[in-house]
Amino acid sequence: MRDPCSTIRAALVSAAAVFISVTVAASTAGSVMWPPSARAQQARTSRTLVVGPDERFTTVGEALERVSAGDTVVVRPGVYREHPTVTRPIVLRGDDGAVLDGGGEDVVLTILAPARVSGLTIRGSGRDLSREDAGIMVLEADDVVIENVRLEDVLFGIYVKQSDNPILRSNVIIGKVLPVADRGDGIRLWYCQGGQVVGNRLERTRDLVIWFSSNLEVRRNLVRDGRYGLHYMYSDHNRFEENEFRDNQVGAFLMYSADIQFRRNLFAEASGASGIGLGLKDADDIRAEENVFVGNAVGIALDNAPTSVGVTNRFRRNLIAYNDVGVSLLPSVHSNVFEENAIIHNLIPVGVSGGGNALANEWVDNLWSDYAGFDVDRDGVGDDPYKHERVADELYARHPELRLFVLSPAADALELLGRFFPLLKPQPVVIDSSPRLTSELPVSLGQRDLALTADVPGSEAPRVSVQRASSLPLIGLAAAAAGLMALAGRRRRWAG
Repeated sequence: MRDPCSTIRAALVSAAAVFISVTVAASTAGSVMWPPSARAQQARTSRTLVVGPDERFTTVGEALERVSAGDTVVVRPGVYREHPTVTRPIVLRGDDGAVLDGGGEDVVLTILAPARVSGLTIRGSGRDLSREDAGIMVLEADDVVIENVRLEDVLFGIYVKQSDNPILRSNVIIGKVLPVADRGDGIRLWYCQGGQVVGNRLERTRDLVIWFSSNLEVRRNLVRDGRYGLHYMYSDHNRFEENEFRDNQVGAFLMYSADIQFRRNLFAEASGASGIGLGLKDADDIRAEENVFVGNAVGIALDNAPTSVGVTNRFRRNLIAYNDVGVSLLPSVHSNVFEENAIIHNLIPVGVSGGGNALANEWVDNLWSDYAGFDVDRDGVGDDPYKHERVADELYARHPELRLFVLSPAADALELLGRFFPLLKPQPVVIDSSPRLTSELPVSLGQRDLALTADVPGSEAPRVSVQRASSLPLIGLAAAAAGLMALAGRRRRWAG
């Protein structure tokens, strides 16, 4: 006779098996017979909403209120006087002639979600610096793309706050007609990680600002007629290539940052009170290669850079030419390496502010236009070390206003006295143990050529062939011009 407990257990197991089989079958059948309309709603096709005088939507703001994620808003030609806000991840594209006009008030376009904006003309922001009125304001929105947008009569151009991986590409930004101190920044990145700033043109703005923003690529931008071409703080691991900083009060100034690379950039005609092409303060692991520093009051200025122990900044194969001072350092600056640069026809090749020397830095294989040695074995390297030592330089270091007389007969007489009277002989400011007599530097200047560039067709960068004063083309005329500029307190315009 079967045990009653065993019978009950067997019955329960069988019932459970039947229940599981029915449940699985019902679930499978349900998935197979799911209505097609429901599946279509789950994978909704993105829409295109058109804005225009004769379209369903007559304002951009109205269309943006009706969009869903993934939709596209196309703006037809016309002037739209409004201040729209993007709140969903969409595409906002303007046809040629589509203008957003802020009427001189507030921010014109605000972006609060991942979006792609292109083709529009945006103009007429407010002019209140405290409110940060801008053409485009991006707030806490990652992966935003802004390209081929023209911004005119704006205080700030494109302002990106706390937004990672922005891409700002091929935009034109022209600021308001205001004194430099009252302008906003053409582009400002604030607490952004990653991203690209490529192929933009900034004119009549204050600065291109990168603060607290790292891992960026900044390439092929033109910044001119501003305060700082690049104003940069607390930002690491960034790359700057083939940018042009022209006719700004300061070309670029970096502070409190590390691991920055400058390659094939142009720093020209910095015309402010300091007139620095590239300035570094408390900056570590800076690599500057194949750049052009021309026509500035100071080509490169170093203040406590590098600041960390065991760190080196390296300047290699740069053209530093026709500046009042080629390289200016504070007396305590050390651990910079200058190699294979062409340091030519500056009024003062290297100056130490306040007096002293630059011997705590390494100078090797550079071309110096004032080198007076020989190359008997014709290996392209001078037989004797280059030494920069001039009696007047101590005076220029302590009293910069005396640079007005750097090419005057009085300065020449002082140098002559220093050669004949050992008590007046100064200590060297710079010693280069292997000065070069020729140099060929690859230099990228976009579509613009300087007097020192050779026009080489093709995609590769133009090359600058530099030799000593006796064989540099037009050097006599350039030297005479430099003298006249010094006496007149002006520098040559190196306009392309």
